[in-house]
Amino acid sequence: MTELKLPELGEGIENGIVINIMVKVGDTITEEQSLLEVETDKVVVEVPSDASGVITEILVETGDEISQGTPIIRLEDVLTAEANETVNEVISAKANATSELKETKVKMEVSKKPSPIKQTVSEIKLPSLGEGIEKGTIIAIHVTVGETIVSEQTLLEVETDKVVVEVPADFGGEITDILVTRGDEIGEGTPIAKILGSTSDVAADEILTEVPKVIAPVNSDIEASTRPNRIKSSDLATKKTRNGKYRASPLAKKIAREIGIDLATIPLTSQSNRISVKDVKNYAKALNQNRVSGMATKSMGTLPDFRKWGDIRSESMSGIMQATGKNMTTSWSTIPHAWLQEKVDITYLEHKRQAHKGVFKAKGASLTITGILVKVVAKALKDFPIFNASIDLHNAEIVYKDYINIGVAVDTDRGLLVPVLKNADQKSISDISFELGSLAEKVKSKKIAAEELDGATFTISNLGGIGTSAIFPLVSFPQVAILGVAGSQTEAVHIDEQFQPRLIMPITIGFDHRIINGADAARFLKHVKTLLEDWFMWTL
Repeated sequence: MTELKLPELGEGIENGIVINIMVKVGDTITEEQSLLEVETDKVVVEVPSDASGVITEILVETGDEISQGTPIIRLEDVLTAEANETVNEVISAKANATSELKETKVKMEVSKKPSPIKQTVSEIKLPSLGEGIEKGTIIAIHVTVGETIVSEQTLLEVETDKVVVEVPADFGGEITDILVTRGDEIGEGTPIAKILGSTSDVAADEILTEVPKVIAPVNSDIEASTRPNRIKSSDLATKKTRNGKYRASPLAKKIAREIGIDLATIPLTSQSNRISVKDVKNYAKALNQNRVSGMATKSMGTLPDFRKWGDIRSESMSGIMQATGKNMTTSWSTIPHAWLQEKVDITYLEHKRQAHKGVFKAKGASLTITGILVKVVAKALKDFPIFNASIDLHNAEIVYKDYINIGVAVDTDRGLLVPVLKNADQKSISDISFELGSLAEKVKSKKIAAEELDGATFTISNLGGIGTSAIFPLVSFPQVAILGVAGSQTEAVHIDEQFQPRLIMPITIGFDHRIINGADAARFLKHVKTLLEDWFMWTL
């Protein structure tokens, strides 16, 4: 049996939502065959199979939020599956042929045997006492030999240098031996008791628990007689269960107590009913994110009931739209923005572009204004490196990047995506044109890879195709500048004492005013204007 797990979705991507399951139980699949589609906050990723075989179980559902390492599929080797199927057919035939005989035999055995329960003696060992805690001292033993206990019942108390920890039983049964005494110093894995129990008892006890008991932290310098009274679980709340059943490790209980999490409300990520430390941390993280989201929603005000004015309809925001909203909120709240505008005469540039675009088209590429802008901006960033930097406020430093990666904002039906041309300053116009075309195709077909959306040092947002007359874009954190491009229009320009029709393109530089002042921004914008109006300047 092989278990397939979710691989890494991309740098900086922690989780995603299953939006499509492309296989079903019983399917025979091959290595690299697509299993499902996962939507992250940046891109939709197809998850391929690491092995071939027959699908015996699908462990996720559409809408599940999963992360790297989450089990998604169980496979059985093809030959094993075929062999099992043959064996099952033989067994089924044999069972049908002898059903009456077996039924009689079972009745006879039941009448002879008083109980089918098998008794076993199991050893309980000390679990982890907490992160960074290696050992502790037993200060109380709450059970005796011969006593019958249930799962999660407290066996003893161990005092560490930080807290007093109650150690619960992993399962129920009769205590046959206590292997430690009060005052012993023990560590994780030390045997503490032996319990006689049946498999049925253990199974029944596995699902019982109660609200974790809160124990006051202790100071090693304070005598036991002066310690605060312990708070009993009955003083906090009545017994609660997750769907009636759950268990939790001592470390999970400890962390939950420290951060104020009610274990009864935690959803599990595994097939068992045992709450792990990971479950507690993930739940706390989700609560914190919801709290922040709720604060943001509250700060925007409560929406009125729009229905009183007419019919309405609501649609869920895509993961990409939600991520864009969060990123833009971060950028707006973090970066003190400023903008400068300039008008560029691209009459000559457009004439040359039209003259040469046929050559590019014959080679399978498109010579566009955006491609030319990428090349021009890459050169300008080498001449003005402060626009290719980031601010490190924690260390009071400016981080200059020796590489130039330019992001190009793309409007899609799923929201804003920004594919990145890596090392744009080292590429020709032809290279940039081919790469832009390839990235555009990947965006349209939803095949863009996560790494192709990461690492931008500067962004270009070109709305010229829509025809807007001005644009004031937001800088994308942690970048410090962005170039906005509006629609070109023919204007009358006074040249040589007469007005001439010229194609004018408005451009805007948005910048982080903490490290870029207005004069620097003006010089950068003028430099971009010069490069666009005079191609000879590219060679300097």
